[in-house]
Amino acid sequence: MSSRAAWRLCGRSQNTRRWPLLATTPFAQSPAVLRIPSRPIHNDGPKSLNPLVNPPDVTRPPPLTLPRRRDFESSIKYYFELGKGYLKFYKGGIKNVWTSRRLLREKLQRTPVDDRPSILRPHYVPKTFSRADWVLLWRVRHDMIRLPLFGLMLIVIGEFTVLVVAYVDSVVPYPCRIPTQIFTALEKAEQRRKAAFDELEARHPHGVLSPRVTQAVARSHVLKSLHLSGAIWDRLGFLPPGMWQAKGRYRMAYLEGDDRNIVEDGGPMGLHYEELRIACAERGIDTLGKSETELRGWLGDWLRLTASDDINERRRRMAVLFLTRPENWPQHRDFGVPEWQL
Repeated sequence: MSSRAAWRLCGRSQNTRRWPLLATTPFAQSPAVLRIPSRPIHNDGPKSLNPLVNPPDVTRPPPLTLPRRRDFESSIKYYFELGKGYLKFYKGGIKNVWTSRRLLREKLQRTPVDDRPSILRPHYVPKTFSRADWVLLWRVRHDMIRLPLFGLMLIVIGEFTVLVVAYVDSVVPYPCRIPTQIFTALEKAEQRRKAAFDELEARHPHGVLSPRVTQAVARSHVLKSLHLSGAIWDRLGFLPPGMWQAKGRYRMAYLEGDDRNIVEDGGPMGLHYEELRIACAERGIDTLGKSETELRGWLGDWLRLTASDDINERRRRMAVLFLTRPENWPQHRDFGVPEWQL
């Protein structure tokens, strides 16, 4: 038996908890969850986009329009117009960040004071928040932290910023990332995820339920496979203390709220393609070379397999999926989970 097959079939370890098929919690038995089919059922795209699950377009990069080289006889003129095109894009991206911040502020003003989100309670989803609101909140947090340094860089080097951003990807707000930058980041993340799984399966061939797979082992793998920690730490062979609290804890909080809101607000079929791609990548699902149908299937499987009202059960279910290649995920909800949680 291959190590990959063993990884999938090792469901009966002593360090295991079993959960019944479709747990008896209201959320797991809700009509929205029960309507989420397994992969083979997904055979077409969304009939319409659902505003409850899709954040505003301004949370994503604006269109990038660049001149064609063949339209210019002079190289100097071409590169001048090329620089102007990138500069216009970056200004549009910064405008998107500020617009997103304004939309979030308006939403928070309409939210009761005792129901507003707090960075001190990252798992709490306000009762009045849709999935679109939840994503808007986290993207504004992400982008506003990066905006000052990126804005300074844009002021200092202007249109030459495009030559630098590839080396400082982590300081660029998402709406200011050009298509090639996004593609390169996805490519690096998927290569790193493959290496992380290769290492994990080589060291722990019996899978996530092996007694040797501890919480610390799982957290280290998740930080690498989701590309949350810097790749330099892979080369150094260790992660600095506090990395999970700084990165992993917040990704888990975001995904727990995001999963629930996607289901309650209509499911993955109403997601815009770009939002679908982002949602899959955030959960460690490879997106490059995958069709829209495949991605909707994978996301549907994730939501179906992790659904639970019990937060501890949900986290254990998420741990199993994070530590298993998507092609080896369980087909049914009745699968073993570890005693620990992420």
